[in-house]
Amino acid sequence: MVRRTLGIVVVALVLLAGCSGSLSSSAAETPQAQSSSASTIEVSGSGSASGQPNRAVIRVGVVATADNAVTARQRLAENVSQMRQALSELGLSDGQVTTQRYDIGRDYRPPRGEDKKRQVQYRASHEFEISLSDVDRVGSVIDTAVSNGATDVDDVSFTLSADRRQRLEREARQSAVTDARQKAETIAESANLTITDVHVVRVQGDSPRPRALEAAATAAPGANTGTDVESGPVDVIATVQVVYNATAA
Repeated sequence: MVRRTLGIVVVALVLLAGCSGSLSSSAAETPQAQSSSASTIEVSGSGSASGQPNRAVIRVGVVATADNAVTARQRLAENVSQMRQALSELGLSDGQVTTQRYDIGRDYRPPRGEDKKRQVQYRASHEFEISLSDVDRVGSVIDTAVSNGATDVDDVSFTLSADRRQRLEREARQSAVTDARQKAETIAESANLTITDVHVVRVQGDSPRPRALEAAATAAPGANTGTDVESGPVDVIATVQVVYNATAA
């Protein structure tokens, strides 16, 4: 039986931007913001930018079972060959359909009736990752794979190309710095201070972290209806921590 439940993940990148440095004078102890005798104000700023995904990754699996390992492997090979041929005819290259896992092992079945031994069945599986640069093709690729030997569709991930991600990262950084400046100016005004310049911008992390967002995958009833996968936008979130120098107004 083909498992058609999709786990849809839209990847949202968390970018922690800025340049590292150390304080040469005492700063506020809290990340919110305070002024000190050294006349510094420390704040955290965050910003985001959104864009439509232009990359997709589909993870599918092919499974075959038999009473012995040789037959299970042969059945698996036949189904895999059929699926890869169908995807090739759809226009996908070998580089877009790559192996992620291959396994053959024993799968013990519960005994039938009382006082019977557990039956041994062999299970062969081959998991693939399919990469697409056209997210509109996700549904047709899923349908083709399932119609030609795939028994599992594990999930679909939507993300960004390098160029689009870099553009959104720049927008998110600018927004984060603007947010930090606005917070610092509000605090400076309340403390009767005037911001003079930036003392340091601190990095709060050194690698992006994925964050799952909602998306929808629908397949309307009917034998001839194809799979429709809808993705939401991808968010790039930037966070910076800034220490400003300030003087009495």
